[in-house]
Amino acid sequence: QSRNMATLKAISIRLKSVKNIQKITQSMKMVSAAKYTRAERELKAARPYGEGAVQFYEKAEVAAPEDEPAQLYIAMTSDRGLCGAVHTGVSKVIRNRLNEPGAENIKVICVGDKSRGILQRLYANHIISVANEIGRLPPTFLDAAKLANAIMTSGYDFGSGKIIYNKFKSVVSY
Repeated sequence: QSRNMATLKAISIRLKSVKNIQKITQSMKMVSAAKYTRAERELKAARPYGEGAVQFYEKAEVAAPEDEPAQLYIAMTSDRGLCGAVHTGVSKVIRNRLNEPGAENIKVICVGDKSRGILQRLYANHIISVANEIGRLPPTFLDAAKLANAIMTSGYDFGSGKIIYNKFKSVVSY
């Protein structure tokens, strides 16, 4: 037997390990498909509320006061996760706006630890509040009430506000 040649036993051990890895991967795919289906079902139930709010504000013709330059941005991210583009996309929009002139009148509320972690290094003086542990479960009215209470008690008087978030389009684009 020459050096560095695989024996029959080594080959059979390798084949077993590859088959085990395939089984584990297949079960992980099934779990993620089930989680995705559940999340999509919950999203479908919540979509009409968002569409109703958008239609309300379009028809109400509410505009920001012209003489009030103070703005509030709400960064909607999660507390944890491995999908970096989701979190950095939200933070990038806010970072770009904070780099523009006149950004001293902008304050940020971070919903989720990921946006706080990204923005805190350079823009800690713009962050007025951080809300975490929101979004682990499907959102409820209580979550929205807590966030609204944090905004109202922050002591920051703003003329306009924006919620920066990611919109789900499809599995492929996501």
